[in-house]
Amino acid sequence: MTADPPSVPETYGFDCTHCGHTWTADFQLMFFTDPMDPSGLTTQEYVDEAGRAMRSPLADAVCPECGGRRVRVHAERGTP
Repeated sequence: MTADPPSVPETYGFDCTHCGHTWTADFQLMFFTDPMDPSGLTTQEYVDEAGRAMRSPLADAVCPECGGRRVRVHAERGTP
């Protein structure tokens, strides 16, 4: 059995500049190291609340209200 990769919870706030809708979403920032890669480099991946992996919620944000892609992203207060 393989252990789960280390992860850090992150919460982001989003503001749609098209319709004005605001929302928050929680993500797990997961860190992966390829044991076969001698460089030991670590890659990261965000996993959303539905378990979908994405490169970054900062680049892939879409307004759930209007489908707009003009979205401002900010860290939620209280999130390190």
